[in-house]
Amino acid sequence: MQIPRFPKAVFASLVGIVSMTATVDASCTVTRNGSGGILLKGTVLTPEGAINDGQVVIGGQGLIECVGRNCFDQEQAVRVFDCSDSAISPGFINTHEHIEFAHIAPLEDIGERVDHRHDWRQGLRGFTRRETWRYRIVERYIQWGELRHLLSGTTSIIGGSMAPGLTRNLDFVDGLEAGLTAPTAYADTFPLDDASGILREGDCNYGPSAVTRQEVSALNSFVAHVAEGIDGAAENEFRCLSDRSFDLSAENERSGRSTDIVLPNVSFVHALALTNRDLDLVASHGAKIVWSPRSNISLYGKTLDITSVLNKGIVVALGTDWLPSGSASLQREIACAAQVAGEHLKKPLPAKSLWKMVTINAAKVAGMDDNIGELSPGKVADIVVFSGAAPDPFAMATNSDQSTVELILRGGKILLADDGIGNLSLSDCERVDIGGRSKRLCLSEELDIPFSRFASEMKKRGIYPAVLPPLPASEPTCIPTR
Repeated sequence: MQIPRFPKAVFASLVGIVSMTATVDASCTVTRNGSGGILLKGTVLTPEGAINDGQVVIGGQGLIECVGRNCFDQEQAVRVFDCSDSAISPGFINTHEHIEFAHIAPLEDIGERVDHRHDWRQGLRGFTRRETWRYRIVERYIQWGELRHLLSGTTSIIGGSMAPGLTRNLDFVDGLEAGLTAPTAYADTFPLDDASGILREGDCNYGPSAVTRQEVSALNSFVAHVAEGIDGAAENEFRCLSDRSFDLSAENERSGRSTDIVLPNVSFVHALALTNRDLDLVASHGAKIVWSPRSNISLYGKTLDITSVLNKGIVVALGTDWLPSGSASLQREIACAAQVAGEHLKKPLPAKSLWKMVTINAAKVAGMDDNIGELSPGKVADIVVFSGAAPDPFAMATNSDQSTVELILRGGKILLADDGIGNLSLSDCERVDIGGRSKRLCLSEELDIPFSRFASEMKKRGIYPAVLPPLPASEPTCIPTR
C-alpha cells in the first residue's frame, strides 16, 4: 500500500529549509552569560494572571526555582534572557494526538458529515469509508510529527505512540524524558473494545474486553475516546460507562454489563454526544473533557457548546486528534477553538481560557499537574517564549505560530532559540528558517540526523511538513455545518 504523498509543489513552499541571508531581530536578548542556571525576564503567564516585569529562575537540575518580580540575586552566575516584550509560558501540552499518523496529509473533504466514528472508520450505514493507511508504525514519521509539534511550542504529548527525545510522551514511561517519572497517563481509543465497528443502543453488548471501573480507578490518568459522534449510538457509549444500572445483563465476565468510570482521574475525549444531563454528571464527579473542535467539525459537522461545558466547572483541555482530520499543531487547534466559540457559538473565549486548555488544564488531564503545566517553584522547566504584539499577554501565546516561538526549553535544556537572541554560545545547533525568521535547533542529542537532511528525506517521501506557514496546507475545516 502506498503512503499518501503530500504534493511536492506545496511541500516546497512550506518546508522552510532555505539558505540564511539575514537574521530577524528577536524580542529576547542575552544580557549575561553564566553557567549556574537561567533567568528569564519578561511577562510571565500563570493561571492567576500575567506577571508584568516578571522573572523565572531555572536551576541546574532543570527545575524552576523562583517565579515573581524579585527573584534575581546579582551575585548569581546565571545566563540572563531579557524578554521584556515577550510572553513566557509553560510549554504547551497536547492531550490527544495519534502521532503514528503524523505522516498522512489531511483527508480530502468530500462534503460528507457522519453520525458516529465507525461510519467513516468502517463505512457503515451507507457512509464512505475513509482510508487512513494504518499499516505499520514508523519511528521516523513519529519523530517528524513530534518535531512539528515541538516547533509549535508543544513540549508534551499524549499520542498513543512515541519516539525517543523531542516532545515528552506522557503515556509512555520511556518517553517521559528527564524530570518526569512514572506513573504515566493511559490513553484508550476503544474502552468498550468496539474497534471492529460495534454500534449499540439500549444495551452494552460491545467487545469482550471492555474496561472495568476497577482497572480505571487504579490508573494515574485514564484518557479515553467516548461518545465520538452525534447520534444515539454515540451517547449510548457514555451510558454504558457511567450508569451501572443501565444494563445489568452480562454476556461474559467482562462485557455486556454497564459500569461507571466517571472518576476524577478520567478524561473523555471528544464526548460530542453527551447531553446536558451527562455533562452535569461529568462535572459532579470531577471528570474532565478533551476537546478537539477541528476534527469534530470536519468529520461530524459540529462540536461541543464549549462555553456551556466550561460554565459547569468542567476542566477542558485541547487536543489536535490527528493530522487526517484535525489540526497540524496546537496553535492551529487554538485558532479553531477561538473561531468556533466566537463566530459560531457567539460566545468568545478569553485568551487566558484557551491558554489554560493547553497548559495547566492539560497537565491535570495527564495527571501531571504537580510537575508540568505551570510556572511555579519545584516544577519542571518546560518553557516557551512567544514574541508578538497583543494588549493581552495571553493572546501572545494563543495567537502564535511557529515563527513567533522565540525560545523552547524542556527541563531547562534549550531546544530552539531565535537567532536574533544572539550571544548564546550554543554548540551543535543548526540554523533553520521558520516563517522568515532564522532559528537555531539544538537537537543533536534528540535526533541522529541533521534537521536539513531529515527534512530532505521527508520531502522525497512526500511526507507532510514539520515547518508550517501560519495557515497550513489542506487544513480541515473549522466551519460547523450542523
